[in-house]
Amino acid sequence: MDAAYHYGHAHHHDRRGWVRPGGRRGRWLEPFLLLLVAEGETHGYALIARLNELGVSSEGVDVGMAYRTLRELETDGLTRSEWVTESGAPRREYRLTPEGRAALADWASVMCERGRLIDDFLAREARLDGGEGG
Repeated sequence: MDAAYHYGHAHHHDRRGWVRPGGRRGRWLEPFLLLLVAEGETHGYALIARLNELGVSSEGVDVGMAYRTLRELETDGLTRSEWVTESGAPRREYRLTPEGRAALADWASVMCERGRLIDDFLAREARLDGGEGG
C-alpha cells in the first residue's frame, strides 16, 4: 500500500475500490458504529438497535461481534467509553475520539468510491438488459 493511502490521506479519487485504508477490520460494523457514535454519545445496546434499524445485516446484528468491534475501536483509540450509573442500570457509553473522526472521514472516502463502483456496475448491467452487451 502506498504511503498516500494511510489514515487521513484517503481520497475518493484514489480509485482503490473495495480496499479499506490501513485496516485489519473489513467488517461493515466499524464504519456504521463510528458514524452512530459520532451522531451522539450512546451505549452498546442502543447502538445495536440502531444498526438493526438501518438494516446493516439482514439477519440482525450479531451482538457479540458488535461488542467486540466496539472494544477494538476503543483499543485502537478511535472511541472511548465510560460507565454511566445514573438513571437506571449501569451502562457503558461511547464517544468518538479525534482519531475516530479521522477514521470516519477515511471510511466516508471508501464508501464514496464503493458507491461509484456500484453505480458503474449497475449502469453496465442495465445496458446488458437493453441488448447492448454480449
